[in-house]
Amino acid sequence: MKLTKNIFIIALLALISTGCEDFLEPKSNSEFVPKDANSLNELLLGEAYQRNDMDGFNIFLGLLDDDIEAAPYQNPLENFDADKYLASFAWQPDMFRMMEEANAGHINMYEKYYELILGANAVLDYLPKVTDTEEMKNVVKAQALALRGFYYFNLVNIFGQPYNHNPEALAVPLKLTSGIEADEDALNRKSVGTVYKQILEDLHDAEKIYKRLPTELQWNKKYRTSLPMVQLMLSRTYLYMENWEKAAEYAKMVMDNTIFSLKDLNDVSSYAEEYMYYPTYDSPETIWAYGSPEDMFSWVCNEANIVNTADGNRKMHSYFQASQDLKDTFDEYDLRLKRYIIKIPLDNDEYMDMAYGKILVGTQYYLPKNAINIFGRCLRLSEAYLNYAEAQANIGGEGVQLAAETLTTFREKRFDPEDDFEVFITEQEELLEFIKDERRRELCFEGHRWFDLRRWGMPEITHVWHESATESHVYRLTEKDLMYTIPIPDEAMQENSKLVQNELPDKRTYEKIDNN
Repeated sequence: MKLTKNIFIIALLALISTGCEDFLEPKSNSEFVPKDANSLNELLLGEAYQRNDMDGFNIFLGLLDDDIEAAPYQNPLENFDADKYLASFAWQPDMFRMMEEANAGHINMYEKYYELILGANAVLDYLPKVTDTEEMKNVVKAQALALRGFYYFNLVNIFGQPYNHNPEALAVPLKLTSGIEADEDALNRKSVGTVYKQILEDLHDAEKIYKRLPTELQWNKKYRTSLPMVQLMLSRTYLYMENWEKAAEYAKMVMDNTIFSLKDLNDVSSYAEEYMYYPTYDSPETIWAYGSPEDMFSWVCNEANIVNTADGNRKMHSYFQASQDLKDTFDEYDLRLKRYIIKIPLDNDEYMDMAYGKILVGTQYYLPKNAINIFGRCLRLSEAYLNYAEAQANIGGEGVQLAAETLTTFREKRFDPEDDFEVFITEQEELLEFIKDERRRELCFEGHRWFDLRRWGMPEITHVWHESATESHVYRLTEKDLMYTIPIPDEAMQENSKLVQNELPDKRTYEKIDNN
């Protein structure tokens, strides 16, 4: 596990050789030594927040699920290596080696998340040493705990098996301090259940601290974590653990928060500059925004609009598009079909449905023009409604009616008032299937689908890759396939000899299709 290369982390390493009394004492003029909690508060932005100029956290996760499919074949750019995308799109067990050999750049999500966890741990470790008000110290502590819980949630769901499938399976190491402990067990992978326990502990501790703060410090539009962010993450965590009562309880807290409201899609144009764009605080649904748009969307739209001089100066289109399977789940009157799935023109006057909805068209990566403080992801109010509905439906009894009523309230903002949006389903299993589809429609391309498929039984998925104009290859992710758990990157295995690799299948083969 690599440490970050910034001056703060370099200073932290002084702890190893000088002891706690000299912790973070200046070693050179370039080292930054926090003197108060406000300094640590700013340090969080540099070392612990997933800022919008950071990439490498999500670069290929969007290619794994069934909301995406390969776009029509096109002659590739010169020196293009299809393995850059195919490695993950085909769920290959050696995906990291394939991506490296295809010049995909530095792809190591494992390292990226631990760098931010290290930043959060460093702030938590040093916080008792600064002089400031207890209120300001609590502001910093709550953020660091919320961030650490959020990052471990992502790590355990990328590199560990689903909690409801096998909580005893190996997940990731739990690093809870910034130093290098004498106890080498800290470098060993902990069980999925153990990591979830730590996530809940961090989030609950953050919640308690936030509740002691003045109301104006519990949430604001300053791109920081907050009480409602923590409560939504608690709802999501309990939902994945199938603790339906707690998942519903925390989702309801977020739903009842008067700061936020559902965006009425009747008030949003379906064309050009008025597409939905959630990861900004201009939306009444945004609770917390994070991450780089390029990191979230670049691989599903890379190469688009680049002129291919080797192919008659033809403009390239994206290598991926929204899957027909996803589009088929929308009712024809559902406003989300046009508001959430963006169409871009092709050279032949046709359009292609892109796999990165809810974002304005602008630059190469489809950011809003002249964008400032634009992020790639956010936690938003819609998830709370869907978490609540799924939890109540699983509780059963009166919960089924509550779930249906919640969906009706939610869907009212997604359909024209004259359309049929109400939900009258009374049979529990039928309602649960409807909720799964509703969740897929509402949260498409927001990083939920792969995790949802994992916890919903890991169904079979097929991806078709167009090898040439005349030949396509079908790759299958079988039901409960081993590749529903991503392998730990080779680089991480080399850095930490205590790591044990996930069980991996053989190299994935394909079925050939003749396109003629």
